[in-house]
Amino acid sequence: MARPRVLSRVGILAAGSLVTLLAGTVVLPAPATATTQITDLGVLPGGSYSFAFAINSSGTVVGESSVGLGNHAARWNPDGTVNDLGMLPTGVSSTAQAINDAGVIAGSGSMRDAEYNFHTHAVRWNLDGTIDDLGTLPGDIASEARGINSAGVVVGYSQQPDGVRHAVRWNVDGTIDNLGTLPGQHSSQANSINDTGAIVGYSYGCCPGTRAVQWAPGGTIATLGIGSGSSTSIATAINDDGVVAGYETTDTSRVARWDSAGAITLLNPLPGDATSWASGIAASGVMVGRSFTSGNTGHAARWDTDGTVSPLAPLADGKDANATAVSDNGQAAGYATTADGHTHAVRWSTAAS
Repeated sequence: MARPRVLSRVGILAAGSLVTLLAGTVVLPAPATATTQITDLGVLPGGSYSFAFAINSSGTVVGESSVGLGNHAARWNPDGTVNDLGMLPTGVSSTAQAINDAGVIAGSGSMRDAEYNFHTHAVRWNLDGTIDDLGTLPGDIASEARGINSAGVVVGYSQQPDGVRHAVRWNVDGTIDNLGTLPGQHSSQANSINDTGAIVGYSYGCCPGTRAVQWAPGGTIATLGIGSGSSTSIATAINDDGVVAGYETTDTSRVARWDSAGAITLLNPLPGDATSWASGIAASGVMVGRSFTSGNTGHAARWDTDGTVSPLAPLADGKDANATAVSDNGQAAGYATTADGHTHAVRWSTAAS
């Protein structure tokens, strides 16, 4: 499942009935330590930094790498090789945000128009290496893809000239659906889609604030439950059982897990840390993400199905790491700082519960 860039880097149709908001349950697990092996995936030739945003069950990782002065979408293969996925015609940069088990990739590409204005469009990289511009809603100027399922259906957002965003779904036949927002709100974003067609993300603007939401395959939108006193909630990923990962913020951010009925459980950060969020979820319900100290140092972390939190190892002599995605077989992807201070895409090998 793909993770939103707002979480992993330096930041619906007509509305249906809302799910009853459910009180949060705080889980206080005992600290644990996971045995993990981290692999530095490196960069594209000519690059100095890279980020990984998604991983599939074969261990193929996608994200982006610097190449000279720009960023190119990259694919790191299980054999250790890395491929430059290229850009749209007149493109200046690209990033890969999601990959399904077949190897189809979704993301975005920035390009110049005839007046040298820059626009970002959602794109899909096909198995034959070709790239498709997925376009925008009519009248919009930008779009980004955030998630893809096994059928190749892509989700993300389309943006109007005034900055208003609407969550969208790009179907395999090339059509695009506006998923809309919660009643009274103006913007939304879709972050993940599972194989049943359920979509999660968030809706925002005015009241009641930013809220994690789920769209049914038919397009109906519902609010996911919130904990007591929440001011913000965002859903980042959903597995095929309908279990959702994300985070909720009051004074601090806490990892959130929503069950298939929309009820929320709030989970602790790593011992000694102050805040956390979850970016990915496996079929088992294991989640990965990031846990922060009060000084904003980030640690990659994993939350087991019983709520136990454990660290994912950083690179040798590195200080900061972030897990952005986890595959159904338990491998995780993300990025970490190297001993010389650069950021590199990484893969963790760790068993899922």
